Amino acid sequence: MNPILHQYYRQWLAGHGPWGRPVRGLLRVASWIYGLVVLGRLGLYRSGLLRRIRLSAPVISVGNITAGGTGKTPFVILLAHELKDRGLRPAVVTRGYRGKREGKTVVVSDGATIEGGYPEFGDEAVLIARKLPGVPVVMARDRAEGGREAIRRFGAEAIVLDDGFQHLQLERDLDIVLLDRANPLGYGCLLPRGLLREPLGALRRADLIVVTGTRAAEDVWHIPHRFREMRSAPLLHAVYLPTVLTDGKTGEAVAEADLRTQVVAAFSGIANPLGFERTLRSLGIVPRTHLIYPDHHPYDASDLMAIAQRMAAVGATVALTTEKDAVRLEALAPPFTVVAVGVRLSLVGGQPELKHFLDALFP
Repeated sequence: MNPILHQYYRQWLAGHGPWGRPVRGLLRVASWIYGLVVLGRLGLYRSGLLRRIRLSAPVISVGNITAGGTGKTPFVILLAHELKDRGLRPAVVTRGYRGKREGKTVVVSDGATIEGGYPEFGDEAVLIARKLPGVPVVMARDRAEGGREAIRRFGAEAIVLDDGFQHLQLERDLDIVLLDRANPLGYGCLLPRGLLREPLGALRRADLIVVTGTRAAEDVWHIPHRFREMRSAPLLHAVYLPTVLTDGKTGEAVAEADLRTQVVAAFSGIANPLGFERTLRSLGIVPRTHLIYPDHHPYDASDLMAIAQRMAAVGATVALTTEKDAVRLEALAPPFTVVAVGVRLSLVGGQPELKHFLDALFP
């Protein structure tokens, strides 16, 4: 989410400013209505009025309870690699958000060949497929149908469900919920007053909770009291690690040292742009400016012109962006040098707990 919106959230929640209290009141009413819908839907599944579907292969869901970036895509990639290392045949089922074929059940990759790119498939689906050679990726709004397709066509022995915590139709064998360390509880309120997709009590459905953005295993994280009351699952910690810097035109690797000696700008259209800035700082790179666009923003020529103008204004010669953003630029021809910053998640605490659950599922 745009940091400016975070600023307004904080202002409205505190009731500051001439519009703080009335806006907070309207958001509170909207949150109550949203909460009733969420709880009603959950009640229908719990009562059996809405049927849940179980697949013939174990299902592992990776999701969150907040709107915004928590690292689901890199964790899905991490988990699929872990399953491959165990000698299993995993497949990833993702929604393919904002892809032109969203809503249909289509194969993005059979593990050997990627069937298309952006915008046919969503940026996340394309990125996952590229990062997971040998792992089929299926795009489906109906996750049960997507899972059945992966099992039928590719003999998948494990289904990794991307962003699946709220997809209650599909039974899962392991529910993993990710929380962003910087804002784990989404201001403690349901959408739209806060960023929670579900009440905090939903965390009781989780088997594992992963806090992303932790600096180290011994990093002290002051767990909010409300979170301690709701949590019953083991707590894992993961850190973002930069992997490779790639020139958008040539596809060649770029040395970190080369960027530190240049004036750089940054742009991103992701849910957590502040996380991108933290990654750049970890590389010793401080951009002169950072243009922030909405999550999954479809870049066009006018955006490239705006970025070029901002770069010229600050004297930047290179524009840094995320790998996910770079996927959305491939059909364009930026008139400036773009370097994509790759990241991965690495567990720095909780590996035994994850191993315990996977051993139970795949003895």
